[in-house]
Amino acid sequence: MRVRTSGDAPSSTSAPEQEPGEGADPAVEKTSPFAGVPVGDYVRDGVAAVLLLVSLALPWDIAHRSSDKIEVVLVTVLSLLSLTLPYLARTGALPASWTVHTTRRARLFANAPYVLVALVYLVLDGLNGGTANEWGWVGTGVALGLAGSLLAAQPREAELGPQELDGAVSRTWSRALLGLGGLLVVTVLVTFVLFLTRDSLGFAGVLYALVSAVFVLALVGLPLLGVVRRSESGRLVLVGLGIILVVAFVLGSGDDSLPRFESLHEGRFGLVLVPAIAAIAASPAVRRLTASGSAVEAWTGVAVRSFDLLLVVAGYAAVVAVLALVEGARGVGVVLSLVFGLLVAGVALVARRALSRDAVAGRVLALGAAGLSALLGLVLLVVVADQGNGLVAGAAVEHVLIAFGLPLMAAFALTVPPEVRAHFAENLPPVGEQVRNAYVWQPPAPKPVRPKPEPAPQGAPVGNDPSGYAPQQHDPQAPQHAPTGQGYAPAGYAPQGTGPQPVQPEVSGYAARPGLAPSEDPATQVMPAYSEEPAAAQHQPAQHQPQQYQPQYQPQQAGPQYQPQPQEPQPAGFSAAQALDPGTPLEVLAQIVQDAPHLRPQVAANPSTYPALLDWLGNLGDPAVDAALRSRGR
Repeated sequence: MRVRTSGDAPSSTSAPEQEPGEGADPAVEKTSPFAGVPVGDYVRDGVAAVLLLVSLALPWDIAHRSSDKIEVVLVTVLSLLSLTLPYLARTGALPASWTVHTTRRARLFANAPYVLVALVYLVLDGLNGGTANEWGWVGTGVALGLAGSLLAAQPREAELGPQELDGAVSRTWSRALLGLGGLLVVTVLVTFVLFLTRDSLGFAGVLYALVSAVFVLALVGLPLLGVVRRSESGRLVLVGLGIILVVAFVLGSGDDSLPRFESLHEGRFGLVLVPAIAAIAASPAVRRLTASGSAVEAWTGVAVRSFDLLLVVAGYAAVVAVLALVEGARGVGVVLSLVFGLLVAGVALVARRALSRDAVAGRVLALGAAGLSALLGLVLLVVVADQGNGLVAGAAVEHVLIAFGLPLMAAFALTVPPEVRAHFAENLPPVGEQVRNAYVWQPPAPKPVRPKPEPAPQGAPVGNDPSGYAPQQHDPQAPQHAPTGQGYAPAGYAPQGTGPQPVQPEVSGYAARPGLAPSEDPATQVMPAYSEEPAAAQHQPAQHQPQQYQPQYQPQQAGPQYQPQPQEPQPAGFSAAQALDPGTPLEVLAQIVQDAPHLRPQVAANPSTYPALLDWLGNLGDPAVDAALRSRGR
């Protein structure tokens, strides 16, 4: 109640007295009782409830569904009620003496009957010889119900204390995981022994029982061994394997192409226990014993272990196909199981080695291997599904693992986790120039031609201009001789010099060189000025009657007016500035090296020249081009 001091003004009405607890901290009053509960706890409760309810619609044994067994229905209801205990405790519906430790013990006791009923039916299957009576075989309802009850029994993450103070609960559930794994080993060995006692069992049957036992032990034992060594990747693979088998059991509930039962007397047993083992591995108490390294290493390890299991499963499918062929089985399903099994095993081995050597460089290869394995497995699954249980009972489970389960788990580990995506985005694999050219568009490089030896530069004075020197350009792709009617004369024949120089051979009625007119007196012939016609027009022969010619030479007068002044020829309309300009289109650069061979060094020095054209230029053996290429570091 409010206490008035001497300085307070009197009030006509007194303030009402507060009820007990009314003056509590407003922040505490507004806090939700479910604050601090991780999303994973809600997900775990939901998955446990779904597994328990779905198990009621699945076969419990060879003759009954789970809902047909009154004892199974009662233990299922008890397990479902145990899921409500944490929520009742947070809403204050339980006694004041109720604690988190009480909730954890109560859940254990509430789910123990389900585990006990499942073990009883497992023993009954072993004692009854797996016969088709109401006490034989173990159905997929046992697998899902047992996994759901173990999820309901385990402590939630919000109920765990610090590791140094609450480490006993982690050790307890680790022992439970090892105990259930030991039960699987025992059942596999018992199955092998019981199968050997069957009558008229041939050599192929013994090998099948042995291979099946090794298959189950390797499929579960490899990731379980990783959990024992406190490997987070091994724990994640074990959880993923349990999820894959649960999906396979649900999908096969209405189709005889997928097995719905297992027995200790049928040569292979243990897959129905994998979901329960995975449920324990998913416990937060077990997870905090293994989650110690980086997330990137853990998920990369998941991909590597997924390919390990894919190698085991594909190898098992191939071996079973060989045994079926030995027994006389025929059909496309048997052949595809053998061929595709070997192919998937090889692909998985290559992808596994690539990831182990360098995860960044091998990621793309691993994803491609996962896709190829899934495609082959899907084809195999469709073919075998059309033939029922064509090879042996339960063979389609291996095909589901190849087609959907293990490749998807590897692809998920390499693409979905945020830490993995960030890591591979920051560490992109190096891509060589040759690889980049395979998918980056560039103009096609001209076909390389064999370089031909070029003659010494030749030229002739043009008119009366002292600087008019027109050198003849040699083009390896142009013909070395010009037509002259009855024969061929060397193109551009005009030796260089300052003294008397021979002129181009001239034939009456025919100009051997463009711009050179015929004359009756060769001794008085004067070289005309350089024609400005296009290069193509200059090389057209004059339309005159071809005659046999005799070479005529005219002495050249020595003097300064005939000193040669080199200048850049401009054939085909290209210039050196255009060949050196980085803004010149790449198609134009390719045309320059074809039509203007003298500009090839400038094109080689152009920083915009694309790699394929540089490689072509380097194969010419031109010293000037090679010098330009060396200047840019090639």
